[in-house]
Amino acid sequence: MVKPLHPIDEIAARIVRDTDTGVSLTHHDGTLWRNGGEAAIAAPDAVAAAVVRALEEPLEYPALAAGIVPGDRVAVAVDGTTPCLASVVRGAVTALRQAGVEAADISIVTTDACTVDRCREALGAIAADVKFVVHNPADENGLCLVGTTKRGEPLLINRTIFDADLVLPIGCARVNEHDAYESLFPRFSNAETINRYRMPSHHERASPHRRMNEADEAGWMIGVPMTVQVIPGSGGTVAEVIAGEPQAVARRCRKRCRERWYLHSPQQVSLLVLAIAGDLDSQTWANVGRALAGTAELVAEGGAVVICSNLSEPPGRSLGRLIGNPDLDTAARKILHDHDPDSWPAWYLAQALRRGPVYLLSQLSDETVEDMGLAPVESVDDLERLVGRHESFAMVNDAQHVVVAIAENGKAG
Repeated sequence: MVKPLHPIDEIAARIVRDTDTGVSLTHHDGTLWRNGGEAAIAAPDAVAAAVVRALEEPLEYPALAAGIVPGDRVAVAVDGTTPCLASVVRGAVTALRQAGVEAADISIVTTDACTVDRCREALGAIAADVKFVVHNPADENGLCLVGTTKRGEPLLINRTIFDADLVLPIGCARVNEHDAYESLFPRFSNAETINRYRMPSHHERASPHRRMNEADEAGWMIGVPMTVQVIPGSGGTVAEVIAGEPQAVARRCRKRCRERWYLHSPQQVSLLVLAIAGDLDSQTWANVGRALAGTAELVAEGGAVVICSNLSEPPGRSLGRLIGNPDLDTAARKILHDHDPDSWPAWYLAQALRRGPVYLLSQLSDETVEDMGLAPVESVDDLERLVGRHESFAMVNDAQHVVVAIAENGKAG
């Protein structure tokens, strides 16, 4: 039996009523957070137009057309998690065509066939001439050696990207991800490098500064003069498109993301409700992991977390370690060294379960949810009753984008 989709966008209005127990999250300047009130771009044509404008007037770099030579081959390296992805890619292709690049000289490089299908549909008739490449990190023939890094490791990159005269990475900007080339590396590198970055132990061991330096070195070695980053808006929309010199884009994105998505709370809560907003492409375990990672500080010891989603993605190998396993410590130790696509979200889910109960509103079967050690939530009505049983709660919309800190003396870092 197929479940009806849950009204994720309506949940906040249903449960945020009791001001005696609800904790208000605020921005760094003290203004009350009312997510969804900020201006955002949602219409496909408007999103595409925003990308064209950003590439016409990039940060600290000449306009796109100024750097194009007739016959240049362009590789557009796409991060599939980018909001309004298909429209963003259409805008990039439109800007490239206006700059004089032939459609046949444009390659859209992605990591999965679903992203290709979305982009192909958005491009319409011109898609027949544009090339589409799905990166396979295990295919040695599809990789090229760029050089050796300062750490003495070989840097391998997708062949289409290596052969391009211009590489244009497109990605999603996030509060705690400041790498100028995050949408390029290690995403389009070889399997060994990707697996290393997927391991939770790598994130625990390597500082964010070191990971950023490694990505910056890769971008410099590959030769990427310009990037495009999308600041997410609420509900799967686009808040802003920023293009230009990679480091300048990273600095602007850091500022904009903190203004929009970095919040603080006056206290911890006994119940945290996380809503994964956006369309079905946003309903992923990866976004569940981001939501748990960014808000962990908000949950009191022994407190509960509710994840509100329309998630239907079955658990992978790392998440599967939680199924039927009453020993969370053993499962977490194994997950720590896994290198699967779901290892990172599995690690943060295991940490959440160690702190207290985790509830899940989703499209998954109750049996699957319970086998993972989670408690299924059937409806928003059940969620309302659950909230009413707690002494304090916080509701976080678009939780996959948010980072929350506990304020000290009324201020958060």
